[in-house]
Amino acid sequence: MKITVFSDTHRNYGRLKDAIDRNLDSDLFIHLGDGLLEITDISNEYAKKYPNLEFAYVRGNSDFADYKDDCVVEIAGHKIFCTHGHNYDVHWSLKRISEKARSFGCKIALFGHTHIYRTEQIDSLYIMNPGSLDRPRGGNRPTYGIITISDEGKIDMNIVAYKEAK
Repeated sequence: MKITVFSDTHRNYGRLKDAIDRNLDSDLFIHLGDGLLEITDISNEYAKKYPNLEFAYVRGNSDFADYKDDCVVEIAGHKIFCTHGHNYDVHWSLKRISEKARSFGCKIALFGHTHIYRTEQIDSLYIMNPGSLDRPRGGNRPTYGIITISDEGKIDMNIVAYKEAK
């Protein structure tokens, strides 16, 4: 299974569409907020062209839509906690988000908000922030994340540096 993860696209439709197009072999696309407008527009557009593509998304602190802040999705037998992160103090610690993910029995926790990519494992919980496709911080290039889950259940998390198409 392949999951492509985005966050903080801030209305950059071009980069988001391009990154989706480069990963059409994904089983699931997840957007972690501050881009709800473009991901809902794009997912509706792509549903017509690619009816097998699956999308999940949550609202960020800069999204002004009435939508959920958190969600849990299940794929390949693994529960994934998805949130933007602003409600969990992710700038300072992963304690609250880790506790919340574990309370739902999740194996993976995904968040954005900081615009700085990050992957790590805390005990048995895999954690990823895919960074930002539009406004990366920390001197980083624009990024997004790829999670693969093998048939045996092995989880790999990778950060992809976005390169503009030529």
